[in-house]
Amino acid sequence: MRKTAILAAILAPLLVIAAVETQWPAYAAYELTGMGTASETRSAAAPQKVIDAVGDAEGDPLTLLAVGDIANCPEAPGLASAFPVSADLIGLASAFDPATAPAVPTVQLTAQWPNAPILALGDLVYSSGKPVEFSDCFDPLWKDNRARTLPTPGNHEYNTPDAFGYYQYWSERAGPGSLGYYATHHGNWLILSLNSETDASPGSPQALWLNKTLATSPEACVLAFYHRPAYSLMERSGRDNAVALFKQLEQAGASVVLNGHNHFYERTQPLGADGTPDAENGTVAFTVGTGGETSREMPTLDTTAKAIFGHLGVLRLELGQHDFQWGFVDAESGETLDAGQAPCNPRPS
Repeated sequence: MRKTAILAAILAPLLVIAAVETQWPAYAAYELTGMGTASETRSAAAPQKVIDAVGDAEGDPLTLLAVGDIANCPEAPGLASAFPVSADLIGLASAFDPATAPAVPTVQLTAQWPNAPILALGDLVYSSGKPVEFSDCFDPLWKDNRARTLPTPGNHEYNTPDAFGYYQYWSERAGPGSLGYYATHHGNWLILSLNSETDASPGSPQALWLNKTLATSPEACVLAFYHRPAYSLMERSGRDNAVALFKQLEQAGASVVLNGHNHFYERTQPLGADGTPDAENGTVAFTVGTGGETSREMPTLDTTAKAIFGHLGVLRLELGQHDFQWGFVDAESGETLDAGQAPCNPRPS
């Protein structure tokens, strides 16, 4: 009996720590307080305010920045690193060191365009999107950009239950409820934040919402952003939702799709719904997973128009009334490594 009591005394705190670190108690509290079911009307308005803050929709082209895969902070070894959630609860100093994160040059680069809304393309903080990672790693890096950021969730955010750390941090900015998709409008552009981490198959709530939004929005030009690329020179598993979204967007005449996930810059040829080149009516896809991560050089495909490896950087977009311009800017040198211009695709009547 005594051995059992001793074993229980040893195991009990370990089980508590394990439960805390997996975030289930925090997730339960998040759901019980109703934070995961924010007002749809109120939440839908929040992202639009970021775009409206730019000014007159009928004036100059809208400048946007886009980048994903951002904050991966070095950690000091010790208890706070091994058990970051528990350490945060008991008030230990954070193990994260955002000042030496690889994303620092990227953040500094964004300051060159202080009024440009930023499309954050998912995997915003590593490795699990926990609240403590957002508060102690991402926020110290990104806090000056937070008010002008439009986010989309990535697969790392969903390493916490239902990505609640992401939705808790962004609150209404993440869109209605905890769905992870929303629409904004500016001038002649419909700008869509979608969710490649949840069901987007035909007939799903997201697909139905997207179909209705596309059908009822009069803008002639469409840009969408979500985390996983449907088609890229680096094909990875788990892209079914991304493929479904791309197909739906391309068939609706979308001009631009932006993604992260792969840690390089890639611009595709205009692509048809099946991912094959379509120079006349295809959608151009950009992968910009270069906020704080890079990868080795890889072979390109016939669908690749441009690929850049080993460079952190930001995609700058200028959305005109009937066209768009792009430039991928290196975070270290400030040099533009890829640039161009294209007209908007015609939308089916």
